[in-house]
This record gives sequence, C-alpha cells and structure tokens, in this order.
Amino acid sequence: MNTKDYFELFRYLMEQYCLFQEDIVFVDDIAEWCRQNNIPETDSNRPLKLVLKTPLGCKMLIKETASDEVIDERINALRVRSQIKNVAFDRADMLNSIQKKLAYLFLSEYATSLPEVGNDELLADDWAFAEMERLGYFKK
Repeated sequence: MNTKDYFELFRYLMEQYCLFQEDIVFVDDIAEWCRQNNIPETDSNRPLKLVLKTPLGCKMLIKETASDEVIDERINALRVRSQIKNVAFDRADMLNSIQKKLAYLFLSEYATSLPEVGNDELLADDWAFAEMERLGYFKK
C-alpha cells in the first residue's frame, strides 16, 4: 500500500496535535533515514516514527510503501496487548478499515511522545483509542 494515498488522513491527524503538515516525511526506509540522521532505529519495517528532535524540528516519518503484512503485524501486537486488559473483548476488531488502522498507528506513535505515556505500549494503546473515540472514528 502506498501511504501517500492517505496524506489527507495524516494531515488531519497532524493538525489535531498542532503539528505541521510540512513535518510529514514519506521515506522508503525509516531505519535508513534515522541512520543518515544519527537517530537510533533498528526496525526497518516500522511504518511510522515520530522524531522529536532533529535539526529540522519534529518530524513524523511514514514509510511510503507499507505492506499489509507489516500493518497486520502491528495490529496483531495490539491484539496480544489487549488480552492483558480484557480477554473477552479485542479492541483491535474496532480497526475495521485501513484508515482506522493507520490512524491507530499514527496516534499510538504520537502517544509515545507524551510524558505520561512514554514507552509504555499499553498506555499508548489506551491513549490512541481514547483519541480515536474523541475524533469520531467509532461513531455508528
């Protein structure tokens, strides 16, 4: 999938958190971009990464071509983490479109920049779903 096809989604989400659309950077390989900019990152399949401190300011890196397998791996990781909270309800099932999956990935990545969330993936998941609810992603 070419993530540039979802530019408007990313632009909207950037706007919601006072980030500039100019700070969306589509790249072939996030790990390679990070290596070139002296930023630690080893996951060459990573679909999104928020980089807070670069000489050019804050950047949301988005892998230009993200395979369905990579997206599904990230959603499956959410499924596993969700079981810690509730085995009867899998909130990953709420991500029933590619737009919702990409919004979740964006928001969970953004959440890691928040001091109250940090690197806690469960807290990032909770924050992302709360924001998706607030933004109307789950309205019927």
